[in-house]
Amino acid sequence: MESPKVRALKLSFYAILSVILVEFLGGLIANSMAVLSDAAHALFDALTTFWLMYATKISLNPPDEEHTYGHSKIEPLGSMFGGLSLLGISVLIFYEAILRLLSGAKILLEFAPIALFSVFYTACVDVFRILVLSKSSSIIVKANQLHAFADFSSTIIAFLGILTSYIGFYYADSLASIILSIFLGFLSLRLIYSNALELSDIAPKKEYQKIKSILERVDNVKGVKSLRMRKVSDQYFVEMTILLPAKIGIERAHEIASEIETKINDSIKNVTTTIHYEPVEEELTLTEKIEKLVLKNPEVKGVHQITATKTREGYMLTLHIEVDPKMELSKAHSISEKIEEDIKASFPMLQKTIVHIEGHPKTEEGEIINDEKLINQILKVLNSSKRVKKISSVRVYKSDKNRYIDIVCSFPKDLKIEDVHKEINFIEDVLKTTMGDYIITIHPEPL
Repeated sequence: MESPKVRALKLSFYAILSVILVEFLGGLIANSMAVLSDAAHALFDALTTFWLMYATKISLNPPDEEHTYGHSKIEPLGSMFGGLSLLGISVLIFYEAILRLLSGAKILLEFAPIALFSVFYTACVDVFRILVLSKSSSIIVKANQLHAFADFSSTIIAFLGILTSYIGFYYADSLASIILSIFLGFLSLRLIYSNALELSDIAPKKEYQKIKSILERVDNVKGVKSLRMRKVSDQYFVEMTILLPAKIGIERAHEIASEIETKINDSIKNVTTTIHYEPVEEELTLTEKIEKLVLKNPEVKGVHQITATKTREGYMLTLHIEVDPKMELSKAHSISEKIEEDIKASFPMLQKTIVHIEGHPKTEEGEIINDEKLINQILKVLNSSKRVKKISSVRVYKSDKNRYIDIVCSFPKDLKIEDVHKEINFIEDVLKTTMGDYIITIHPEPL
């Protein structure tokens, strides 16, 4: 199916061809420089429109290995060509008009009505092209619409030049051509400048500021390391690296990135956003930074009791590290020395670091106790309490060192915490008296 952009340019092209034929004949018959200039303008405009059609077809091709952002840059390139051709037209018309003015050439008054008819026809065609091309937002179609508007303006100037010459001011035809050439030159330079900016990948200022404003209003975004934006035809591509607190997990970081992407999509049409995120180490406390540094050593299983004390001689740091209990002292000592060196290099303000070495505690091995008689004894004690309204679960298990009872039960929701605590303590005392030495945990829930 043919693209609406290509279809609009094709209609514009066919319309220009008819203008060339009518105006060249009218200008030659009436010897009107203004009409011939307008016809020459239409000829170059036809060539430009043909190139724009070709460039548009290429720009619609999907991305490939050589054009990962697609082929839309062909559009401003084609539009740039249109601007350069329009500039060439304006210089040519200016030159011819000056020669004609100096030579004293003038319009053939008996054929002036033919010239006026050809100009009137051209004005109607120009209006048709402006309406057809206004239905597309493509910059390459907008460039051709600018050409159509320039055509219409030049046609009006030509019409006034012919009409003024017809009523007796013979040089008006050439003067109209000079005015026309200056006007076209201005339009072409503006078109060249705007497309040169886009080809140079200048960031669209208005949209760029929108994105910065969005980032300032998103929670937990501590800064932006880089924000890059480019415009390719009517598409926007945004890449950024945001700084997030180091404590935030990967899932939360992804949620923040998705929130930013959604807000950008709501604010700017046809945008593709790529977001990277990095942790801000400055968000960590001194204790957290030291813990993170120490745990980089794969031999260290844990670290705790990190304490920094300010003295007259500077800050003194003590910490406890956990290693394999079966590790030899010489190896553990080497690890502690390496930790002390790393801390000194990363935190010069710490005068002295003392590392206490401990064996990493093993996870206790245990098993569930499925003793129906034991469970019934526990349930009997729980049911004897007037404040326990529901028993959700009772679990008994043991390890190499201890025996455990875990209970989940419900109390009235309006009962005070101090009363719940007293009742739990009472139940625990009864269970210990009845069951023996167990570590008892009771989790209360409101009912």
